[in-house]
Amino acid sequence: MLVDLAPGWKTDLDRGPGWLIVKLYGPDSDEADATGLAECLRTMMRQEFKDHLLLELENVQGMPWDFVRELCLLRDELEGRGAILRLCGMTPENESRLGERDFAPRFTHYRDREEAIIGLYRPGKAR
Repeated sequence: MLVDLAPGWKTDLDRGPGWLIVKLYGPDSDEADATGLAECLRTMMRQEFKDHLLLELENVQGMPWDFVRELCLLRDELEGRGAILRLCGMTPENESRLGERDFAPRFTHYRDREEAIIGLYRPGKAR
């Protein structure tokens, strides 16, 4: 079941041992606004009593700067309290977008859910 997260953004939740898994969908229009997305995700983590968050991004269209900013805010806060944020399923175009402003080194991108959860990172591996 898709749930509205922030204007123009939807999510589908799943849970694993110790993990909250969030599949993001969006932005669905030019008016979509990612502002507040980080706070919504932190709230979900608190409600689910989870300290590990996996964002599945294969359904994210483009990588708007407000979304990148929210990812950075979320990562910094979670890392500051010993929690984990992992990203998977990002398109090559969105990976490039992260790299445009040197955001890429702040995130490790995993191919899929399984690799992200076990922390297996294979750079340069074809999708």
